Amino acid sequence: MTKGAPEGSKLYYGQIRSLEKTSFNKLCDMVSDYCTAKKGEVELVVDGLINVMKNLLDSGNVVQMGGFGNFRMIAGSKGVAEKKDFEVLLFKKGRIVFTPGKILKEITTKPTFMKLEDNKESSGDNSEEKPGEL
Repeated sequence: MTKGAPEGSKLYYGQIRSLEKTSFNKLCDMVSDYCTAKKGEVELVVDGLINVMKNLLDSGNVVQMGGFGNFRMIAGSKGVAEKKDFEVLLFKKGRIVFTPGKILKEITTKPTFMKLEDNKESSGDNSEEKPGEL
């Protein structure tokens, strides 16, 4: 894989894996621990925020959320040879892009990594690990 490496040599790469998924209910519960709002109030505010963001993004706005980051809508299109032949129907499906702000960028500068052992059951089988699986 690397220029000049002996034939048949392998490289192993690390891969980030999520350890668990936090549900929306749990997230709202955790946020309510940081403020005076109750879990139900947090749910209402977040739900309202999502609806307002949907409307703003649909209108072509960038939604700035301070240190959290920015959300914006992007979409590519098919090309045409002449400008006069371009139609809005040539746009492909849109997607939302999130750019983290200062608060979230900080966690990417010095992350903590750990090696997770394989979840394979020990059967005395010394099967070879696949590249990328550490």
